[in-house]
Amino acid sequence: MSKLVTDAVARVANQASIPGHKPPVVVFDLDGTLFDNGPRTWQILVDFAEHEGNATLRRTLDAAPRTRLPYLLKETLESLGITDGNIVTRAQQFWMDRFFTDDQQSHDIPISGALALVRALYEKGAIIVYLSGRDVPNMLVGVCLSLRAHGFPVGLSRTVTVLKPSFHDDDLTFKKSALAFIDGLGEVVATYDNEPANCNAFCERWPHALHVYVDSQHAPNPPPLHGDVAIVDDLT
Repeated sequence: MSKLVTDAVARVANQASIPGHKPPVVVFDLDGTLFDNGPRTWQILVDFAEHEGNATLRRTLDAAPRTRLPYLLKETLESLGITDGNIVTRAQQFWMDRFFTDDQQSHDIPISGALALVRALYEKGAIIVYLSGRDVPNMLVGVCLSLRAHGFPVGLSRTVTVLKPSFHDDDLTFKKSALAFIDGLGEVVATYDNEPANCNAFCERWPHALHVYVDSQHAPNPPPLHGDVAIVDDLT
Protein backbone atom coordinates (compact mmCIF):
# COMPACT_ATOMS: atom_id res chain seq x y z
CA MET A 1 0.00 0.00 0.00
CA SER A 2 1.46 3.37 -1.02
CA LYS A 3 2.24 6.16 1.40
CA LEU A 4 -0.47 8.33 -0.16
CA VAL A 5 -3.07 5.64 0.44
CA THR A 6 -2.02 5.06 4.05
CA ASP A 7 -1.96 8.82 4.60
CA ALA A 8 -5.53 9.19 3.34
CA VAL A 9 -6.76 6.28 5.44
CA ALA A 10 -4.97 7.66 8.52
CA ARG A 11 -6.49 11.11 8.02
CA VAL A 12 -9.97 9.62 7.82
CA ALA A 13 -9.44 7.36 10.83
CA ASN A 14 -8.02 10.18 12.94
CA GLN A 15 -10.83 12.57 12.11
CA ALA A 16 -13.49 9.92 12.68
CA SER A 17 -12.07 9.01 16.09
CA ILE A 18 -12.38 12.50 17.60
CA PRO A 19 -15.62 12.73 19.61
CA GLY A 20 -17.78 15.70 18.66
CA HIS A 21 -15.72 16.67 15.60
CA LYS A 22 -17.04 16.92 12.08
CA PRO A 23 -17.00 13.63 10.17
CA PRO A 24 -14.22 13.17 7.59
CA VAL A 25 -15.14 13.79 3.96
CA VAL A 26 -13.31 12.50 0.88
CA VAL A 27 -14.15 13.88 -2.57
CA PHE A 28 -13.74 11.78 -5.74
CA ASP A 29 -14.23 12.67 -9.38
CA LEU A 30 -15.39 9.84 -11.65
CA ASP A 31 -14.09 10.06 -15.25
CA GLY A 32 -10.33 9.66 -15.29
CA THR A 33 -10.17 9.41 -11.50
CA LEU A 34 -12.18 6.42 -10.30
CA PHE A 35 -13.06 5.16 -13.78
CA ASP A 36 -11.25 4.75 -17.07
CA ASN A 37 -13.82 5.73 -19.70
CA GLY A 38 -11.60 4.58 -22.57
CA PRO A 39 -13.61 1.37 -23.03
CA ARG A 40 -16.75 3.51 -23.37
CA THR A 41 -15.19 5.42 -26.27
CA TRP A 42 -13.80 2.19 -27.78
CA GLN A 43 -17.25 0.55 -27.78
CA ILE A 44 -18.89 3.60 -29.32
CA LEU A 45 -16.30 3.57 -32.10
CA VAL A 46 -16.94 -0.15 -32.66
CA ASP A 47 -20.65 0.63 -32.99
CA PHE A 48 -19.79 3.48 -35.37
CA ALA A 49 -17.62 1.25 -37.55
CA GLU A 50 -20.39 -1.33 -37.78
CA HIS A 51 -23.00 1.38 -38.42
CA GLU A 52 -20.85 2.73 -41.27
CA GLY A 53 -19.94 -0.70 -42.58
CA ASN A 54 -16.29 0.26 -42.17
CA ALA A 55 -14.59 -3.13 -41.90
CA THR A 56 -11.11 -1.61 -41.89
CA LEU A 57 -11.86 0.55 -38.86
CA ARG A 58 -13.52 -2.41 -37.14
CA ARG A 59 -10.41 -4.55 -37.57
CA THR A 60 -8.18 -1.68 -36.46
CA LEU A 61 -10.18 -1.26 -33.26
CA ASP A 62 -9.76 -4.94 -32.38
CA ALA A 63 -5.99 -4.42 -32.28
CA ALA A 64 -6.13 -0.98 -30.63
CA PRO A 65 -5.85 -0.10 -26.92
CA ARG A 66 -9.16 0.18 -25.07
CA THR A 67 -7.91 1.98 -21.97
CA ARG A 68 -6.11 5.24 -21.23
CA LEU A 69 -7.35 6.80 -24.47
CA PRO A 70 -6.71 10.48 -25.23
CA TYR A 71 -9.10 13.08 -23.85
CA LEU A 72 -10.08 14.26 -27.34
CA LEU A 73 -11.82 11.85 -29.70
CA LYS A 74 -9.97 13.40 -32.65
CA GLU A 75 -6.66 12.28 -31.13
CA THR A 76 -7.99 8.76 -30.65
CA LEU A 77 -9.09 8.65 -34.28
CA GLU A 78 -5.70 9.92 -35.44
CA SER A 79 -4.01 7.15 -33.46
CA LEU A 80 -6.17 4.71 -35.45
CA GLY A 81 -5.13 6.30 -38.73
CA ILE A 82 -8.49 8.04 -39.26
CA THR A 83 -7.83 11.54 -40.61
CA ASP A 84 -10.47 11.89 -43.34
CA GLY A 85 -12.47 14.97 -42.34
CA ASN A 86 -15.86 13.54 -43.31
CA ILE A 87 -15.32 10.34 -41.33
CA VAL A 88 -14.00 12.27 -38.32
CA THR A 89 -17.03 14.57 -38.35
CA ARG A 90 -19.47 11.67 -38.52
CA ALA A 91 -17.59 9.77 -35.82
CA GLN A 92 -17.53 12.76 -33.50
CA GLN A 93 -21.29 13.28 -33.86
CA PHE A 94 -21.95 9.57 -33.35
CA TRP A 95 -19.76 9.64 -30.22
CA MET A 96 -21.33 12.85 -28.87
CA ASP A 97 -24.83 11.39 -29.17
CA ARG A 98 -23.86 8.38 -27.05
CA PHE A 99 -20.93 9.08 -24.74
CA PHE A 100 -22.84 11.23 -22.24
CA THR A 101 -25.68 8.79 -21.62
CA ASP A 102 -26.75 6.34 -18.93
CA ASP A 103 -26.33 3.14 -20.93
CA GLN A 104 -22.80 3.68 -22.20
CA GLN A 105 -21.31 4.07 -18.71
CA SER A 106 -21.57 0.33 -18.26
CA HIS A 107 -18.40 0.00 -20.36
CA ASP A 108 -16.24 2.01 -17.91
CA ILE A 109 -13.78 0.10 -15.74
CA PRO A 110 -12.34 1.17 -12.37
CA ILE A 111 -8.85 2.61 -12.41
CA SER A 112 -6.33 0.38 -10.63
CA GLY A 113 -6.66 0.70 -6.87
CA ALA A 114 -9.83 2.80 -6.99
CA LEU A 115 -12.25 0.32 -5.47
CA ALA A 116 -9.92 -0.75 -2.66
CA LEU A 117 -9.17 2.87 -1.77
CA VAL A 118 -12.78 4.03 -1.67
CA ARG A 119 -13.85 1.00 0.34
CA ALA A 120 -11.01 1.44 2.82
CA LEU A 121 -11.86 5.10 3.38
CA TYR A 122 -15.56 4.35 3.71
CA GLU A 123 -14.93 1.56 6.20
CA LYS A 124 -12.82 3.92 8.32
CA GLY A 125 -15.77 6.29 8.60
CA ALA A 126 -15.42 8.71 5.68
CA ILE A 127 -18.30 10.40 3.94
CA ILE A 128 -17.65 9.61 0.28
CA VAL A 129 -18.61 12.37 -2.16
CA TYR A 130 -18.72 11.52 -5.85
CA LEU A 131 -18.37 14.97 -7.43
CA SER A 132 -18.52 14.67 -11.20
CA GLY A 133 -19.02 16.72 -14.33
CA ARG A 134 -21.49 14.11 -15.53
CA ASP A 135 -25.04 15.49 -15.56
CA VAL A 136 -28.22 14.42 -13.80
CA PRO A 137 -30.66 14.34 -16.76
CA ASN A 138 -28.52 12.09 -18.95
CA MET A 139 -26.18 10.20 -16.64
CA LEU A 140 -27.37 9.89 -13.01
CA VAL A 141 -28.93 6.45 -13.45
CA GLY A 142 -25.85 5.16 -15.23
CA VAL A 143 -23.55 6.58 -12.55
CA CYS A 144 -25.39 4.74 -9.78
CA LEU A 145 -25.58 1.49 -11.76
CA SER A 146 -21.89 1.60 -12.61
CA LEU A 147 -20.80 2.35 -9.04
CA ARG A 148 -23.01 -0.43 -7.71
CA ALA A 149 -21.94 -2.95 -10.36
CA HIS A 150 -18.27 -2.50 -9.48
CA GLY A 151 -18.81 -2.63 -5.72
CA PHE A 152 -18.34 1.02 -4.76
CA PRO A 153 -20.39 2.24 -1.80
CA VAL A 154 -23.38 4.09 -3.25
CA GLY A 155 -26.93 4.71 -2.09
CA LEU A 156 -25.78 4.20 1.50
CA SER A 157 -25.45 6.49 4.48
CA ARG A 158 -22.21 8.48 4.24
CA THR A 159 -22.28 8.46 0.43
CA VAL A 160 -23.26 11.47 -1.67
CA THR A 161 -23.44 11.77 -5.46
CA VAL A 162 -23.24 15.32 -6.84
CA LEU A 163 -23.63 15.82 -10.61
CA LYS A 164 -24.25 18.82 -12.86
CA PRO A 165 -27.88 19.97 -13.16
CA SER A 166 -27.41 20.40 -16.91
CA PHE A 167 -25.06 18.98 -19.53
CA HIS A 168 -24.21 22.50 -20.67
CA ASP A 169 -22.95 23.69 -17.25
CA ASP A 170 -19.21 24.37 -17.13
CA ASP A 171 -17.49 21.63 -15.12
CA LEU A 172 -15.15 23.85 -13.08
CA THR A 173 -17.85 26.42 -12.31
CA PHE A 174 -20.18 23.64 -11.21
CA LYS A 175 -17.60 22.03 -8.96
CA LYS A 176 -16.72 25.34 -7.33
CA SER A 177 -20.41 25.94 -6.68
CA ALA A 178 -20.64 22.60 -4.85
CA LEU A 179 -17.83 23.32 -2.38
CA ALA A 180 -20.01 25.11 0.17
CA PHE A 181 -22.44 22.18 0.18
CA ILE A 182 -19.57 19.75 0.73
CA ASP A 183 -18.31 21.89 3.61
CA GLY A 184 -21.66 21.32 5.27
CA LEU A 185 -21.13 17.56 5.26
CA GLY A 186 -18.04 17.56 7.47
CA GLU A 187 -14.29 18.13 7.34
CA VAL A 188 -12.74 17.51 3.92
CA VAL A 189 -9.58 15.47 4.48
CA ALA A 190 -8.78 14.36 0.91
CA THR A 191 -9.74 15.03 -2.72
CA TYR A 192 -9.01 13.15 -5.95
CA ASP A 193 -9.42 14.50 -9.48
CA ASN A 194 -7.84 14.22 -12.94
CA GLU A 195 -8.24 17.90 -13.90
CA PRO A 196 -5.53 20.30 -12.66
CA ALA A 197 -8.01 23.19 -12.49
CA ASN A 198 -10.28 21.21 -10.17
CA CYS A 199 -7.35 20.09 -8.01
CA ASN A 200 -6.21 23.70 -7.68
CA ALA A 201 -9.69 24.82 -6.63
CA PHE A 202 -9.84 22.10 -3.98
CA CYS A 203 -6.36 22.98 -2.72
CA GLU A 204 -7.34 26.63 -2.33
CA ARG A 205 -10.59 25.77 -0.56
CA TRP A 206 -9.18 23.10 1.76
CA PRO A 207 -5.45 23.84 2.20
CA HIS A 208 -4.98 21.34 5.03
CA ALA A 209 -6.44 18.36 3.15
CA LEU A 210 -4.59 15.79 1.05
CA HIS A 211 -5.07 16.58 -2.64
CA VAL A 212 -4.28 14.02 -5.34
CA TYR A 213 -4.11 14.54 -9.09
CA VAL A 214 -4.65 11.35 -11.11
CA ASP A 215 -2.53 11.73 -14.24
CA SER A 216 -4.76 9.79 -16.63
CA GLN A 217 -6.26 12.32 -19.05
CA HIS A 218 -7.36 15.95 -18.86
CA ALA A 219 -8.85 18.75 -20.93
CA PRO A 220 -6.48 20.67 -23.23
CA ASN A 221 -4.47 23.65 -21.96
CA PRO A 222 -4.69 22.98 -18.21
CA PRO A 223 -3.35 25.52 -15.71
CA PRO A 224 -0.15 24.74 -13.79
CA LEU A 225 -0.86 22.31 -10.99
CA HIS A 226 -0.64 23.70 -7.45
CA GLY A 227 2.61 22.65 -5.80
CA ASP A 228 0.86 21.00 -2.84
CA VAL A 229 -1.08 18.56 -5.03
CA ALA A 230 0.32 15.01 -5.17
CA ILE A 231 0.56 13.34 -8.58
CA VAL A 232 -0.20 9.66 -9.21
CA ASP A 233 -0.70 7.42 -12.24
CA ASP A 234 -3.45 5.39 -10.58
CA LEU A 235 -4.88 4.80 -7.11
CA THR A 236 -2.76 1.87 -5.98
